[in-house]
Amino acid sequence: MKLSTFALILPYLLATPAAAQCGPVIDLGGTCDLAALEGKLSTSTCTIEELFPGQDAASIASTVAELCEYDAPVQFVEIQGTYQRDHNFMDGGGAVADGEYGFEMDTARLKRFIDNSMDDSLISWPEYEQKEDYNPANGYGDNGYMTNFNIDRDAEKGSCQMNTVMCCFIESAKDALVDNTDVCRHDLSSSPHSNHVNSGWSVFTDDDPAHCVGFTWEDGAASDMYKGNALFYASMYQTVSKGYTGNVPGAPMCACVEQMPVVTEAACVTATGTALSYQLIVDAETGSVSATHSVTMTYGDCGGNDLKAQVKAVHADTVIATDIDEYLVGANNCDDTNAEYLNSEQLLVTSASNRFTNIDGAVEQGMTWRQIFGEGIWFLPPHLDPAEADEEMRTLMEACIPALGRHCLLLRKCPSCSSEPHRNIVYQRLTAFPAYQEGISTATTMDVPELFMNKWREPNNVMHVDYELYTSVSDALSKTNEWQKADYNTNSNNYGFPRNSGPTSHIGNNWNSYKWGGATAEHHGFYVEVPGDATSV
Repeated sequence: MKLSTFALILPYLLATPAAAQCGPVIDLGGTCDLAALEGKLSTSTCTIEELFPGQDAASIASTVAELCEYDAPVQFVEIQGTYQRDHNFMDGGGAVADGEYGFEMDTARLKRFIDNSMDDSLISWPEYEQKEDYNPANGYGDNGYMTNFNIDRDAEKGSCQMNTVMCCFIESAKDALVDNTDVCRHDLSSSPHSNHVNSGWSVFTDDDPAHCVGFTWEDGAASDMYKGNALFYASMYQTVSKGYTGNVPGAPMCACVEQMPVVTEAACVTATGTALSYQLIVDAETGSVSATHSVTMTYGDCGGNDLKAQVKAVHADTVIATDIDEYLVGANNCDDTNAEYLNSEQLLVTSASNRFTNIDGAVEQGMTWRQIFGEGIWFLPPHLDPAEADEEMRTLMEACIPALGRHCLLLRKCPSCSSEPHRNIVYQRLTAFPAYQEGISTATTMDVPELFMNKWREPNNVMHVDYELYTSVSDALSKTNEWQKADYNTNSNNYGFPRNSGPTSHIGNNWNSYKWGGATAEHHGFYVEVPGDATSV
């Protein structure tokens, strides 16, 4: 997707020379695209060549696409006027939050939009010319989206995969803030564009007032069409109408839920449009063409659902419905989930039951095992040098090939995992590992420790082709009861082994991550079979 260079310019500058006799208004109905225009002109005396004289077919298609995407709706940036104002606002700062002339004056432009245009405007998702070069050059995709709201599925990093946005406010310029949630923690590495911190984490233990509200959408549904309106309603409207401002320290004020702090609960809002209609306007004097629309907007709550319930309802039977539990943990769950998170960050508890016994060097399921890394009770970091860590793991897993004709088994023991099949997972490699390259796996390279620790991905790691998963060593040795449901990261998210893979269906919250918290694998260890003691069972 190429961002229009006109995305920040007033609509009339998008005008295109045309034949005045084709107007003054061409009503396209509820769809704005080339097909709708061609269908409308097929019953008129005006041709598309007369409407856009001197342009070939490709140029006409591009012009219509520009008009429909950037001229017809209200661009998000038009509401405040500049990218910098929007960016600062969504991070919790700028004139509205910091104060320049007083709250009423600083929000006057927003209030005028609410009073005059909010109820009859289709608002686009925020895109900016300033991001058009930066994003592709830095792995955020070929787009112009604000980093807080990057919905480019193909972006290497920063992509909003859960179709859910949340705003969390901690201050009010008017009446007292309505406290509707507890803030648990925040992974600072998930929002570096807001906090300018590469890595780290914050845990919040005091019950300071906070108000979180958000929305979700389904691709291709009406909620997708009006998600720009929902974003305005969840963010700027809350500020103007209720005075809500301020961000949780270290986090954005508003962003895709993946970049937001972990909280207990959040309110839910919706934006619904009816009678949406697009029009092309032909200037009688100049013959220039512009685009506009009409719509009736309704804003409200989610019919009694909070944000978590709404996400589970809209995205039922998808990984989003389970992954939301990582960000909205439920009332009174901060202390327990924070304790799990701190353990995953290697702040170890002082004692453990026998079920957490380390099997490094011990016989387990008929063979001896060597631990390579682990978290929580079994904390063991890999080599600091990623290349050395990779070389060690490859060497250990390939040690069985000469005698047994297969890679050594890899076992993850995780008694803290909530899913019984995930408490012992055996990985059997079937194909040779590709060449080493630090970081995310590619079509020709792999960082083997990183694959298991943080970035469980599909390249060179396809179930039933490159590997099999089993729930026991005996199943692995007899090649029976292989797991059937694979799941992988599609971007740079730090979900490690085995993401949401399961024996017969996707099962969430049992992955490990050495960079993120939130799942139940806070106590686990990875072990490689020692070939000299390998036996059949």
